[in-house]
Amino acid sequence: MLRKQHWISIAIMVAALAITYGLGTTFLTMELERIVENTLTPHIQSSSSIEAMGRAIFLSGVDRFMASNHVRLIGYCCMGVVLLLTIVGLVTERRGLASFGSLGFILSIYAYFVIHMSFLAGLGVLTALWQPFWGDLIHLGDIAYLPYMILVYPFSLFNLDIRRFAVGLFTNIGLVIFILGVLTWFYARIKKKGVADFWIYRMSRHPQYLGWIVWSYGLMLRTSLRTDLVLQHSNPGASLPWVLSTLIILCVALSEEIQMRREHDWTYEQYCREVPFLLPLPGLLCAWIAAPVRILLRKDAPENGRDVVAIFLIYLVLVMVLSLPFILLEWPSGGGWMQWPF
Repeated sequence: MLRKQHWISIAIMVAALAITYGLGTTFLTMELERIVENTLTPHIQSSSSIEAMGRAIFLSGVDRFMASNHVRLIGYCCMGVVLLLTIVGLVTERRGLASFGSLGFILSIYAYFVIHMSFLAGLGVLTALWQPFWGDLIHLGDIAYLPYMILVYPFSLFNLDIRRFAVGLFTNIGLVIFILGVLTWFYARIKKKGVADFWIYRMSRHPQYLGWIVWSYGLMLRTSLRTDLVLQHSNPGASLPWVLSTLIILCVALSEEIQMRREHDWTYEQYCREVPFLLPLPGLLCAWIAAPVRILLRKDAPENGRDVVAIFLIYLVLVMVLSLPFILLEWPSGGGWMQWPF
């Protein structure tokens, strides 16, 4: 009886930790916009030099300001540094460094909200660091909108607008998956299991990463649909930063699997054969997704950091190629994703 009560107490504690961790992380990121606006921005806006810079942006036009002050060059340099850190982290198997790169690209999505807060003064000028993402370059990730299109378009035929519902759906599902993943991981650590192979880990080998990706997808959609983030009469969205961040997270997961295979050998190999890498998709579809790696690297799984970097580049190029029609056809037209499909 006492032993049963002991495990019930542990289960409650683990569940509380998982929910607190998941909700706390999500709340902090979603509240970042409001916190910055209420604390730092008023003090920065009081600077006359910042206000003068804001007037310069307004009078000369965004593109002209960005070009004349080398801001676009600065943006490309910043993006290059983040990518370089990511690649170095993956090659050297320093997953913390690679994860920093993923967070770097997520910050570019938050920069869009900074534009809404105070583009002409204050913290709005920080978005200059992510200027490369404004324009055609951002659309090189637009194939990522395919799940959103499949979900939203059929309802639009009946004049039903479920775009906001879709944002909430992805955000909330991602949060639930993330919390369940953390809950299972905590319980596996308490049980001192080397390989977490139960509960949600029976459906995905990396449920925490899956939850984060689905949640951030909802954030990306939220950014793309906002009419108050319009620059030059359109909102180009945030697909490419999300694609880069997601690919980095997936590569971090691959790096973890390399280490798990080294530490647990056949046990983890057996687990990998039984459970999908990320999404529980049909076997044929999984084979198609993995085909580029199998063809170009001639192996089923990466064996070192260089293989992981190669996989990152392979799928980045593939995503960009598949996204080219969005640029060539200048689609969606008008105000971009914030108006599609209405």
